[in-house]
Amino acid sequence: MAMLQTEVVQQCSVVTEVYQTETPTLHLQQTPSETTQSNYVKIIKSIGAGSVVDILPSVVEHIVSNTNKIERSELIQEMARKLKDEAIMWQLVKHNLLNSILSQLLDIFSGETSQSIQFELMTVICSLPQSHLTEKLLSKLHSAALSSSPLIRRQSLLLVLKTLPPNVSLKFLLAYLDDDDPRVRTTAIQHLHKAADSGCDIPFSVYHKLIANLSDSFDEVRLHSVRLLPHLVKQHRHEHLETTGSRTTTLTHHTFVQLCMLMRDMSTNVRSEVARVLGLFTDVDPEYLKQTLDKKIRSSMRILPAGSKMKQEYASGRKWGGDAPIKTVSGEINIFDPAGCGAFIHGMEDEFRAVRSNTVQAMCDLSTSCPEYGAVSMSHLVDMLNDETGGVRLLAIRSLQLISESVHLHEDQLETVMSVLEESNVEIRHSLHSLLSSCKLNSQVAVRRVLKGLLDNLKKYPQDKSSIYKCVQGVGGNNPNFVSLLAPEMLSKHPYLAQTEPSTDDTSYVATMILVFNAAKHNSVIFSFFHSYTPKHYVYIYSLLPELVPQLPQVHKILKGSDVSANIDSITSSLNLILKQFLNLCKSGAHIAAMTKTLENIEKIQKCSTRIHPQTKYASLLVNILLQLSKLRNIDRKRMADGHHRVLSKIKDIVCDLCLFQTCFRGSDHIVFLGKLLKFYFIQFLHQHIAIKVITDEDIARYRDHVLSFAGENNLPVPTQIRADRNFNLLQYMHSQDTLVTSDTTHSRATILSPQSNTERVNEFPSHLSYSVEIEAETHHVEPQNLAVKVRYPGFREVVCQPVVQNYLQDYYQNTVFVGGVSWSDPGLIQVSLVTEYKFEEYEECLAKLYGEEKVWLEISDSVQLKIHPRPSK
Repeated sequence: MAMLQTEVVQQCSVVTEVYQTETPTLHLQQTPSETTQSNYVKIIKSIGAGSVVDILPSVVEHIVSNTNKIERSELIQEMARKLKDEAIMWQLVKHNLLNSILSQLLDIFSGETSQSIQFELMTVICSLPQSHLTEKLLSKLHSAALSSSPLIRRQSLLLVLKTLPPNVSLKFLLAYLDDDDPRVRTTAIQHLHKAADSGCDIPFSVYHKLIANLSDSFDEVRLHSVRLLPHLVKQHRHEHLETTGSRTTTLTHHTFVQLCMLMRDMSTNVRSEVARVLGLFTDVDPEYLKQTLDKKIRSSMRILPAGSKMKQEYASGRKWGGDAPIKTVSGEINIFDPAGCGAFIHGMEDEFRAVRSNTVQAMCDLSTSCPEYGAVSMSHLVDMLNDETGGVRLLAIRSLQLISESVHLHEDQLETVMSVLEESNVEIRHSLHSLLSSCKLNSQVAVRRVLKGLLDNLKKYPQDKSSIYKCVQGVGGNNPNFVSLLAPEMLSKHPYLAQTEPSTDDTSYVATMILVFNAAKHNSVIFSFFHSYTPKHYVYIYSLLPELVPQLPQVHKILKGSDVSANIDSITSSLNLILKQFLNLCKSGAHIAAMTKTLENIEKIQKCSTRIHPQTKYASLLVNILLQLSKLRNIDRKRMADGHHRVLSKIKDIVCDLCLFQTCFRGSDHIVFLGKLLKFYFIQFLHQHIAIKVITDEDIARYRDHVLSFAGENNLPVPTQIRADRNFNLLQYMHSQDTLVTSDTTHSRATILSPQSNTERVNEFPSHLSYSVEIEAETHHVEPQNLAVKVRYPGFREVVCQPVVQNYLQDYYQNTVFVGGVSWSDPGLIQVSLVTEYKFEEYEECLAKLYGEEKVWLEISDSVQLKIHPRPSK
């Protein structure tokens, strides 16, 4: 290594002599290329971490002694690159060389006259670990802060922030707030914001500097000052400031007025940020908030001299109250700066979408915290439904929904709201349905208008049926008195003529009856308008849509005591009885045909009511799994032991059903526990009957430990056979349970609304292109982001695709999938269905081996058949 250092010193001396013989002027005009680089730089680039550590001190000495600026700059840049290597940094720490190198670099920085080299030195110093920075550095930073180069001042600021904790570096940051360069001021404000986020107390003196920065000519300075102001106001909310006329105001109100003035800023980013920050001032006086919706000074925002009177006249010439006078009175004092009047009006009229969106969101936040302001702002939010951007309209609808509970929707506002029902965007339509279901109307004319608009919307968009049903449920429950006035009209009640009985298959009639039934729960007068057939229709609609139709005891009295809920309980009891009978058949070794009739009986019960759909599906899948296990047990022992391909195919189907049982059904912990016991029984069964050792003793022990752990966490009784490590008898355990089907069972499922199955229409498209299928589905107890689309082509080829979700509506899924293929001679059928993903856990590794993949795509909807024909391209 000593020889290497000697060689480097000799080469450096040669390089120095060469540079001395050259003309300085000619050398400074040339750009150093790879062929003219210093040998010192080439050596540093070529050697490894250990050699760099040995040569680094001599490199620093060469930087000090070298008079050539270009070579010094190259050496410093290469040194900075090397110090980014973790191996080199570790070697420097190991040999205690960091402090000495840092001291020498600081000496170079003090004597250096080139600002570019000083900046590069600052970059190198910043790359060193902060634990090895000494007090000498802090003294040098004061001189760097006074440098004429803004880049050096900014780099020194970053170094201070890296060196010192936030509470100590705060005084350095305050010194940089008045810097001449806007980039330095921006950096200081940014790190003040980070210090405030970390919990540091910012002195109140910073407030006046931030207010001054709001009129800065540099956009970034104004932007970051706006972001910092809410933190400062939060820390010093009890401070007061003097204003004109020897008045005092709180810091919150003064900041709010100053920010309102920035809504006319020339920078889009500043206006957008100001609109967002204004929504954080939820404790502002309502009179200040109302001033943001009026471009003229309100009378409540003026202080008149003694003896003066306010003119009772508006700018339009109308006289009403004492608000918005045309002329001002001499000597009056404005509490609110005129430049900030109508801040939100300017925001809603802004040409940029981001400003309008943040303005609507701020108005929503302030309206929810101040109902008085919400009543004033509601008409302005309704006007935003006419915005040209769909995202702004959607945000306005959701904002109105939050404040509609405390504010009535007027008829003139209703017309604007109802016009949005013609939107082609399904997310906007469904959000509007939610708005109408939560708001209160102020007349029977408004209720009639809403019902007519929803029924027209149902005819135009039949796929919105579920959303419209929920909407009319809310309209009827929120406006029962107005519905009672319209009940004869809605029920087609004529004083003299008898009306024909409407069909319960008519979706418009069902929607109207849902509205009437929900209103009748709160107003018993409506029952007097019922037809003779209305109670029977109520029972049918209640069984069809139990979550939308309330319990009406008056109807039960008309039907002589028949109770729908009692019928539901009796049906659940019948399912438990059927399952017990099926278990007895399995234990007695009955014929498969006799056990198959159990599935037929469950399907008959399922047709009675959709209310018990989760229970019947749960019982049906449970019976199907046990039935497949019985069939598997009756297979020829030789084929079973050898693992015949048909046997393995049946095993794969059972694994899929077990995952479906555990994923799609939720309720009590006993349901989840039963799903785990089914898997454990299946694993034991395969271990005993299949000669191919797919299941090992370790797999059984691992799953048994998981079952015991789950039962212990949820305080569930564990079968003795599992605890004693014996063969588990699943049928005996299920027969010992009091109930297997409960009323709180939920089923994760989806129903495809569009497209409908159509095997007659042929969708032709060129084979080199793709055909788009727009899917709309109604979901239950499943998140849209967990869904995917499975397409099954002719020949049993399956493709699962998971496109990005277009919207996140509750109980609704909408997406587009592209299908295609090579040229087909004839049209073919494809099957489209919705699936959800199930990933095997670590303790289910044996099931993953049986299935052949690490995850299973579970179908949770019926498949839709479409006929396509990729024809040859011309």
